This record gives sequence, C-alpha cells and structure tokens, in this order.
Amino acid sequence: MAEMLKGGVIMDVVTPEQAKIAEDAGAVAVMALERVPADIRAQGGVARMSDPDLIERIIDAVSIPVMAKARIGHFV
Repeated sequence: MAEMLKGGVIMDVVTPEQAKIAEDAGAVAVMALERVPADIRAQGGVARMSDPDLIERIIDAVSIPVMAKARIGHFV
C-alpha cells in the first residue's frame, strides 16, 4: 500500500460525494473525517472519530483506499 500511495494525493473528505470527486480527480486515497481540520480549528473543537456508518458509505462510494481516525472514547 505504501508504494501505491507514494507520490499521490490523499484528500480529506466528509461525505461519500466528496470521496468520489477526489477519486475522479486522481486522489490515491481519502481520509474520512468528521469535519475538515480548518473547521475544527475555527470552532476550537476536537477531532473526533467519524461515524462508522459514514465511513462505510465512503468505502462503498470509491475504489481507492479509505482511511479514518479511530479514537477510543471519542465517538458520540
């Protein structure tokens, strides 16, 4: 997998639609997030784990690898 990702772009996404756009634009993988980092910082918040159902929908939407943050105790 490391060789596949080498030199490619990994896009942050929050919806399956964004993941598909990223894949169509040439991204080698996507990172499924609850919110993008700029929004988290602007709101002074914490980066939480994405909803597992959302992650599954993103996986179903694309053929490239999907990564996601897993933080024990941070899913609400």
